[in-house]
Amino acid sequence: MPKIEITKTELVWPGKYNEDGTRREIPQVNLPFQIIETINESRATREANKAPKNLSLFDIYEGKEGDTFEQGWKNKLIWGDNLLVMGSLLEKFAGKIDLIYIDPPFATGADFSFSAQIGAGELETEKEQSLIEEKAYRDTWGRGLESYLTMVAERLELIRELLSHDGSLYVHMGPDIGPYAKVILDAIFGTESLRNEVVWRRTYAHNDPARYGNNCDYIYFYSKGDDWIWNQPYVAFSEEYIKSHYTKMDEKGRKYQLVTLDAPAHGRPPNYQWKGKWPPAGRMWSLSKEKMEELERKGLIEYTKQGMPRRRYYLDEQKGTPCQALWTDIFAVNSQALEDTGYDTQKPESLLERIVSSSSNPGSLVADFFCGSGTTMAVAEKFGRRWIGCDLSRWAVHVTRKRLLGIEKCKPFEVLNLGKYERKYWQGVTFGEGQKEKVKRQNGDQQWAIFQYIAFILKLYGAEPLSGMQHLHGKKGKAVVHIGAVDAPVTIDEINACIEECLAVKQSELHVLGWEWEMGLANLMVEEAKHRGVKLLLLNIPREVMEQQAVDKGDIRFFEVAHLEVEIKQDKGRRVTVALKDFAFPYADLIPEEVRSKIKKWSDYIDYWAVDWNFQNDTFMNGWVAYRTRKERKLPLTSDPYVYEKPGKYAIMVKAVDIFGNDTSQVFVVDVK
Repeated sequence: MPKIEITKTELVWPGKYNEDGTRREIPQVNLPFQIIETINESRATREANKAPKNLSLFDIYEGKEGDTFEQGWKNKLIWGDNLLVMGSLLEKFAGKIDLIYIDPPFATGADFSFSAQIGAGELETEKEQSLIEEKAYRDTWGRGLESYLTMVAERLELIRELLSHDGSLYVHMGPDIGPYAKVILDAIFGTESLRNEVVWRRTYAHNDPARYGNNCDYIYFYSKGDDWIWNQPYVAFSEEYIKSHYTKMDEKGRKYQLVTLDAPAHGRPPNYQWKGKWPPAGRMWSLSKEKMEELERKGLIEYTKQGMPRRRYYLDEQKGTPCQALWTDIFAVNSQALEDTGYDTQKPESLLERIVSSSSNPGSLVADFFCGSGTTMAVAEKFGRRWIGCDLSRWAVHVTRKRLLGIEKCKPFEVLNLGKYERKYWQGVTFGEGQKEKVKRQNGDQQWAIFQYIAFILKLYGAEPLSGMQHLHGKKGKAVVHIGAVDAPVTIDEINACIEECLAVKQSELHVLGWEWEMGLANLMVEEAKHRGVKLLLLNIPREVMEQQAVDKGDIRFFEVAHLEVEIKQDKGRRVTVALKDFAFPYADLIPEEVRSKIKKWSDYIDYWAVDWNFQNDTFMNGWVAYRTRKERKLPLTSDPYVYEKPGKYAIMVKAVDIFGNDTSQVFVVDVK
C-alpha cells in the first residue's frame, strides 16, 4: 500500500483513505429541489408575489429569492439524505448560512423507531425504523466507530463550505464520541477556530454501574472566521447570590451593591486624585476622570467613611452572570413539558434558544441537517431567524411540520425533497456509464439505463420480463406488470394504454408500479379498469430500492397506493366544505395484531389533513389544515367552509398524512355555482 503523507496532526481510521493512499472524495451532486408543499401562504399571496404559474407539481420554481423575508424568502424543511441535500445546497447557499447546529446520532445502540399514537390516543404502536432509516443506521454504525467517523467527516466538510465567514457551528455529541469528533473538527476548521467545548448537564444523575454517571453531553462551538457573530448570553443571578451581594437598598426600594472603583496598577503610578483621594497603594482608579464625573452626576457613586468611592450596581439593571461553558441550568424535555413531541432524542428549546440568540442575529440564516423533532427550526422561527431544516426520517419531517404550525404567526415555509432528480441520478449511477460496458448492447446509454432499471424493479417485485410489448414490462403469476418512470408520475393516459394492451393480449390482471401518481388517479382508474374487465392493482415503488443494503437484505416491500374518499358540499354564497369519508390505509400489517384488532375507525390512521382550495397542478398550497398533537388527539373530519370569489370549476386537492408520516394526496373537481 502506498505511503500516506500526513502533514499535520489528524485522526486516521480505516476507510479514511483509499487503497492507493489518496484521500476519499466526498460524493457531491447538485440536484434541483422539488417543492411539494407550501404552508402558511395563500395562493393569492403567492400570485401577488409574482411567482410563475403553470408549473408541474414535479417541477420547482427556481426563482432567485432575496436575503430577507420581505424579499420573498421562505423557510425550508427538506426530507432527504443530508449528504445529498447539503451538496445540492452549495450552489446557492455556499458561504451564506450564519449558524449550523447538528445533533447527529451518537449512541451505538440507538435506532430510528418511534411511538405512534393512534386515533384519540388510547392506542399506541411502536413503529420500527424504516428501511431507509435502517440504512442510515448501518451506514453510521455498520462498521463501528470507523463508519461513524466517515459519516461525520463527510458532512462537516460540506458544512464548512456552507457557513458564512462570520458563521458558527455547534456540534452536539455524547461523552463516548465527542473526543473523536473534536479531532476531526480541529482538522477541518483548525484548532484556532475552537471557541468552546460546552458541557451540558442533561440530567441531575445517571445510574451507570461501576463508574461515574454519564449525565453530560458535549457541544463543540467552532467559528469559520476570525470575526464571528456573538451576542453575549447571561444567566440570571441565583437567590443566594442576590442575598449575599445585593444587600443595600435606596430610598425608592431598589436593591444594589457597591463595587470598588480601583484596580491593580501593575507597577504604574496612580493616575489621578479623586475628591482629594489617591487610590490605595499599588492600585489606580479603574475609570477615567471623565467617566467618574459622569457617574457622580448620575448619583451612582457612594463613599465609605474614609471617603473612598464605590460604584452602585442596581439589581434591576443587571443582565446576570455572563454564561460560562458549563451549562447546568437547562433541563431535558420531560413527558409533561408543553414542548414535548414524543420524539426520543428531542432537545429542549431553552438549549437552542441560548445557541441561536448567541450566535445569530434577527434575519440570520440558521440550519440543522439532523433536525429530528424540529427544535432548532421552532426556536429559529420564534426568534425571527430564517432557517433550513433537513432529516432523513419522513416522520421527523412530519413532526417538525406540525410543531411549526403550532407556532403563532409562523411565517410561510416550504416542504421539499430531491424527488425525481435524486431518482434520475440514482438510475444513471446504478445502470448508466459505469455498467454499460459489462455487456454488449445495441441501444444508446439512456435506453440502456432505462432497460436495466425496469429489469431491476421487476426482479425486486418477483416478476419475469416480457418482450414484444409496448407498455407491459413483465409478468407475475397471472398478472402483467408495468413499471413507471423514475422522473415522471404515472398518468391516467399511461394506465389506459396498459389496459388497452392487456385487453389486446387477453390479460385480465394488471399491476402498475410507480414512484409518483397523477392526482386523483387511484379510485378512478381501479373502477374504470374493473368495468373493462381488468383487475388493476396500483403499487408504490419504495425509496428503499435505491439503497443497495436494503436490496441485498431482501427488505423491499411494495405497498398499495393509499386513497381517500371525500364529500364536497356547497351552499349559497359559494361556500364549500370538504369532509373525509374513508381512508384506505395500506400499512396496517406494520401494526401488531393485538393493537390492530382494537382499531375501529378508519380515521384513527390519519394524523393530519389539509386542503388546497384551488389547486393548479403546481405546489400544494395549504389553505386549511387539521392535525393531532400529543395533548389534543381529536381530529375534525370536516373542514371549515371556504368562500370562492366567483363561480367556476375548481380543483380541490386533499392531502392526508397517516400515523407513520406517509402522504396521500388526491384531486377532486368541484363546479362552484
